[in-house]
Amino acid sequence: MIRTVPVLPQSRTSRGRRAAAPPRALPWTVLKRVLVGLVVALFASASAQEAGSYRVYIANEFSADITVIDSATDEVIDTITISGRPGEVRPRGMAVSPDGSIIYVSISDFNPVLETPEDKILGIDVRTNEVVTEIRAGGNPERVSVSPDGSQIWAALEATAQGAGYDAQTGERLGVFQVGIESEGVAVSPDGRFAYITAEATHTVTVIDTEAMEVVTHVLVGNRPREVDFALDGSVAYVSAEIGGTVTVIDVATHSVIDTINLGLDSRPVEMQVDPVRPRLYVAGGGTSAVYVIDTDTREVIATIREQMGRRPWGLAVTPDGSKVYTANGLSDSASVIDTECLCVIGEVQAGRGAHSAEIGVVPPQ
Repeated sequence: MIRTVPVLPQSRTSRGRRAAAPPRALPWTVLKRVLVGLVVALFASASAQEAGSYRVYIANEFSADITVIDSATDEVIDTITISGRPGEVRPRGMAVSPDGSIIYVSISDFNPVLETPEDKILGIDVRTNEVVTEIRAGGNPERVSVSPDGSQIWAALEATAQGAGYDAQTGERLGVFQVGIESEGVAVSPDGRFAYITAEATHTVTVIDTEAMEVVTHVLVGNRPREVDFALDGSVAYVSAEIGGTVTVIDVATHSVIDTINLGLDSRPVEMQVDPVRPRLYVAGGGTSAVYVIDTDTREVIATIREQMGRRPWGLAVTPDGSKVYTANGLSDSASVIDTECLCVIGEVQAGRGAHSAEIGVVPPQ
């Protein structure tokens, strides 16, 4: 495990020094300026602390590790080794707990035919970057999602064409369900009622009732669906179709397709995320090395970010304040940093080999 630990300077005491005379009272006008300056400094410090409270996690499929980036400086502050056997064991999809304190990572080997001890879900504490949870998840878990109350973890089990729910505290499997072939993406609705699981080979989304623990229906979507994400109000779900080059819009009330947003056959969209503060959906386009920005009110593409993007952005995550987007670039082994005001790339951070997915955790206040 590679760690970057800051070394703090030792403090010095003033023992042995002669006490200074008490300062004379300052005039009110000067004191007022000082107080105003202190207030401004305090607010600036608080803003800086808030800006620096996010950690970006990039799962690197081929180096079997996770790159940790400080969003305040966009510098790598840690590398978490998942396995000493890169090329045999791989981290892929990730999800974050509702409070942002735990990052869940799906781990599997490169042999989807056999179930091995490597098939599991790890929970990483954002404050320490240490593994605090391990859940057995046989069946080659590819992506994971967490319920809004943090009590359940859902996984798409690629090798067995299943979706499964687990108790986040005990790791107990709550239910396992047959879905489409090559299950890939998974998301839990904002009200916690439904889990949507995509299947690449059958071009479907399976809807699971998380309370009744039963399959509700299967929905036909675009060609080779990858990831699914819900609108903040839970009214619709968005499903990226890698080969189809589309984003399918599903009405959650009826579990039926109501719209299809075309990005182009060469776009190869994979990970997506809804902007937490604006009516936008950001979509990583691996085929064109671009990020597509969709207005969720009009369901139209309003920007395509290509300039200075890394090669084959596969994963994507938005900071909780909506100020930045990070992409996991699989062919350039990096993370691109996008400013959401200018919708432009403002930096690139080196990651591990085969950057696959991105997720953002929140460091709890000190």
